Amino acid sequence: MKQWCACMGSLLFLVLLCCYSADCTQAVRTALQLCLTSAVPSLFPFFAASSLAISSGLAQSLGNRFAPLMRHVFHLPGCGAAALFLGFLGGYPAGARMAAELWHSSLCTKEEAAALASVCNNTGPAFLIGMCGCGLFHSVRLGVFLYVVHILSALITAFLLRPRQLPPAAPSRPLPEQLPFCSLLTQAVLSAGRSCLMVSAFILFFSVVLCLLRLTGILSAICAMADPLLFCIGLSDIGVQSLFTGLVELTQGLAPLTPSAGSTVSRLAAASLLCAFGGLSVLFQTAAATEGLPVSRCVLGKCTHACISALLCVFLSHFLLF
Repeated sequence: MKQWCACMGSLLFLVLLCCYSADCTQAVRTALQLCLTSAVPSLFPFFAASSLAISSGLAQSLGNRFAPLMRHVFHLPGCGAAALFLGFLGGYPAGARMAAELWHSSLCTKEEAAALASVCNNTGPAFLIGMCGCGLFHSVRLGVFLYVVHILSALITAFLLRPRQLPPAAPSRPLPEQLPFCSLLTQAVLSAGRSCLMVSAFILFFSVVLCLLRLTGILSAICAMADPLLFCIGLSDIGVQSLFTGLVELTQGLAPLTPSAGSTVSRLAAASLLCAFGGLSVLFQTAAATEGLPVSRCVLGKCTHACISALLCVFLSHFLLF
């Protein structure tokens, strides 16, 4: 049954590509420009930094310092602190990718890496403060507010989804013998380049998927069914369509969240939810970047993070903003 559905889905996708080839080509051009001007410049340095942090022993050094906090609060090994910090600074899927690298480097177990990847796959300050705050809401203050909400909700998610049992207390380990820095840098740059190509490929693919959903009317039909419910929380028709668009591809969903999309609080909550979830594109980027870790754990983490982020945004906005 699954194979039949996959075959029919592939056939339908090919038919739609033939029917709307010109529109899909334009969608790829637009997405490619997004990759070259935004995604790759922002992610490449952090991908390289994550590889250097592990190969140089920085992750292990941080782990020795933060081991008690990570172990008792989040039930995770101390080396996970480096992935958590990178997730807050570098944007998805840099933190999740580092969690997988910690597993491949035998610094944590597969189960610990999966739990870590589900909560350290976050967006960074440049995106939330720059694009959302300054670009979308024309306010650095609102951008900082969204970033603080993003971090708090991620930490709450990490606490709620933490493994049931404490990891065994590990003694501080000496740093491993390092290769020459030139070799470490070469490996880090090549690894970052491969990861950027992978991320860009998923952005291109889901831009085509979103284009087909719009052209076939499927996206409009979904929005029409959800419109009565979401209208009650302050989102207009534009806001509803923006929300469902962002669940597929984040950046295209955030762009229409202008004042015509609803009240300021509802727009903030929608932006907070979308940035925490990241969209299907980010989920598949994460699945590819984590190299063997269970995807279901990441999906659970992103869904939980998104719900908490939206609720926390609404709650705190009434005390801090208005």
